[in-house]
Amino acid sequence: PSEPQVPRRRRPASEIIRELRRLRSTPLRVEDDEAWTGNQEKVPPPDLPVTSLEQLEQLRLTRHKISLLIVRPFFEQAVTGCFVRININGAAEMPEHRIAEILEILELDYGYKLDEIPTNVALKLRYDDLVVPHEINDVSNMGFTQEEFQLWRDNLVHQAIKPPTTSMVTRKKIELYNALQAEAKGLALIRQSFRLAIRPPDKGGILERHGGVYPWRLKKPSSSLPF
Repeated sequence: PSEPQVPRRRRPASEIIRELRRLRSTPLRVEDDEAWTGNQEKVPPPDLPVTSLEQLEQLRLTRHKISLLIVRPFFEQAVTGCFVRININGAAEMPEHRIAEILEILELDYGYKLDEIPTNVALKLRYDDLVVPHEINDVSNMGFTQEEFQLWRDNLVHQAIKPPTTSMVTRKKIELYNALQAEAKGLALIRQSFRLAIRPPDKGGILERHGGVYPWRLKKPSSSLPF
């Protein structure tokens, strides 16, 4: 025999109204919203263009840091997309620097010494309206100046080039950190396996390479566009 059905009690209208009023007056918490939507992920910060010298400095590589990276794996991946302060004049001329982006790594048909490391690696750099290769010895150990940063921003506007973004800064910092943690190749092994003729070093740029400051100011175009 089937069990007798218990009659369902109908809630009074006044009780339902009181419950609805209580729910309407209770503020919805973020956890409640996530529980309803099933979305527990945090919203990522907006990816914004780099607009300050301090932000771009986080992507700057010194000649010394490049010398540490060049003897480790993942060198090309780590440095591509970073920026350097490059001397664009020859050894017999007054130094003039630009902020340059590393586009890729090239190999020369001759060798030179980066500190004590024999190498034939060159950096394909973009600055002003040029894309040209430079030896790593042309890279400065000193930081970007405000004038150089303003000139770099003006050139981006003139050439409609997008600046790096905050997400790129974060990604490159991780790549550089991981690359520096990798085991370095021994200098003796590098010297033993290097077969190219070594070009004699330039005598210019000694003052700047030892941390000095040249008395000449950066030459900057008279016109300037806001970023």
